[in-house]
Amino acid sequence: MNTIEEILKALETIDYSVFTEEYIDDILDNRDNDPFDSEWCRVCDEIENLKNNDNYTKSNESEFLEITQKAFKILESNNCGELSSYISDDFGLIYDSLILNYKDEWLDKLIDTYKNRKIPTGELNDLV
Repeated sequence: MNTIEEILKALETIDYSVFTEEYIDDILDNRDNDPFDSEWCRVCDEIENLKNNDNYTKSNESEFLEITQKAFKILESNNCGELSSYISDDFGLIYDSLILNYKDEWLDKLIDTYKNRKIPTGELNDLV
């Protein structure tokens, strides 16, 4: 789970001092609209369709919960309110993709955005 650990550490080092209520609202608005929302939902649906009792166990469910809670707490401790749930969901999606060996270009961009200490939103571009 090196990827998860890496992006959790990156999430902890984001400069949250710039996250005003208005800034967070803009992030949430951009995540709730296309292209971000439709891509997120597409990836989530594809991952959910891959899950079964053979490839996703109770142990995975436990790890999933632990990781999503860690992500949630990082944002919550930085007074990011509603954004905490969104980011927690991203980390669940990423965790599931790693467990199921799911590959997707958009998801790679989502992960890279976190690795670059940014909150994914709007149209995800290739990062250099």
